[in-house]
Amino acid sequence: MTEVHHEDVAAYALGLLEGEERDAFERHLLGCRICSAEVDSFAAMGELIKGVHPDDLLPQPPDPQVESLLVRRAAAERRRRSLHRTFMTAAACVLVAAGVYLGFNATVGSGPDPDSIHSPARALLMTGKTYSVTDPATGVSGVVGLEDKGWGTHVALELKGVKGPLQCRLMAVGDDGRSEVVASWGVPDKGYGVPGAPDPLLLHGATSLPQDDINHFTIQTFDGRTLATVPV
Repeated sequence: MTEVHHEDVAAYALGLLEGEERDAFERHLLGCRICSAEVDSFAAMGELIKGVHPDDLLPQPPDPQVESLLVRRAAAERRRRSLHRTFMTAAACVLVAAGVYLGFNATVGSGPDPDSIHSPARALLMTGKTYSVTDPATGVSGVVGLEDKGWGTHVALELKGVKGPLQCRLMAVGDDGRSEVVASWGVPDKGYGVPGAPDPLLLHGATSLPQDDINHFTIQTFDGRTLATVPV
């Protein structure tokens, strides 16, 4: 099976993927909202890039050893196609870099930590099955994202409304009562998702429990105090 990477979205939108690579990425798009949303923006920019002929940027002189007119034309066409593919690949890289740069600057001082924008936790919360809760007693709110894996379940957590200092953990509890630690973390004094520290905590972990066998998740402190319970 052809391996698919999220970073291939620019190459796909600009028509650089062929054969099995293109078919595999099209199947990937059916289940990935992130890449699907980015394809249109890359494709629109690709139309602008197509208006620039690569031969105008890096002209290639004809080979003086080639005497036949037909051979010279064939060689020129090969050079043009090769240069065009190189140019478009470089343009795709520039577009990806520009998108990351703009995403970073758009969030500084007005949103989540830039390091979390493309994190596995954020991606899973966008594409996986999600369950949320706000505990009226503690004021803690959490969103859990789930993704089935052959070995169990990939889990992401967004946590708000908690102040520190605390040591916490996320527990997965199965229908049969079995429980496992998915992840653990420390909460600094300023906390997460509270006045003065509005950014949520984002993290991801895993449990061997299959998704269909999970009953709920518990967010608790190391001393056993429950901050919130997320039914599944």
